[in-house]
Amino acid sequence: MNNSHLYQALLDFKGAQGKEENLITEFNKIAEAAFHSGYFIINNGTELEYKIEITCIEFYYHEDDGYIKDEKKYLKGKEEFGYQIGAICPNPSGIDVLFDSPQKEYHASFLIRGYKAVENGICYENNKKSKTWNTQDLWYDLFGGANMLNKGRFSIEWINNDNYQPNIFTPHRIERINLHDGRLWGYTKYKL
Repeated sequence: MNNSHLYQALLDFKGAQGKEENLITEFNKIAEAAFHSGYFIINNGTELEYKIEITCIEFYYHEDDGYIKDEKKYLKGKEEFGYQIGAICPNPSGIDVLFDSPQKEYHASFLIRGYKAVENGICYENNKKSKTWNTQDLWYDLFGGANMLNKGRFSIEWINNDNYQPNIFTPHRIERINLHDGRLWGYTKYKL
């Protein structure tokens, strides 16, 4: 994910800087990049190639020593630092993309809540291949579909949209799903 628009947006994240409202500006930038700057390609260059576009995300942000606490953040606490920016981390709610900062002492991530898989020209919005879709289905589409037995490699890659221009699209803010905490830290690509 290095050198991608999404990676750069994660790298540029400034955190709350003492004010929770500052997070909204920062989250907007990342949401826009997640939705419009590219997509994941699985099994690139093989007959099993397909892509996944992100359509809905939720942000999680927790300061160990600060005043913003997010008890729903899976990885937090001083012992949980050390993941690289852009690390993909499966968890019971789906897949988080991490952008923690041990120097700034915050834990930050976005959970991929919705996506569109495109395989052989067929599009599955929010993975509607199944009537019983749940957030773990993204695990299967990212990791299960990335077949390391085909040509001996495991391939999940973020591909930049070369035509992407930041600050053009406005992500739609929503409350995080199933949390009812009043924080509008969820974002959708398409208006609900």
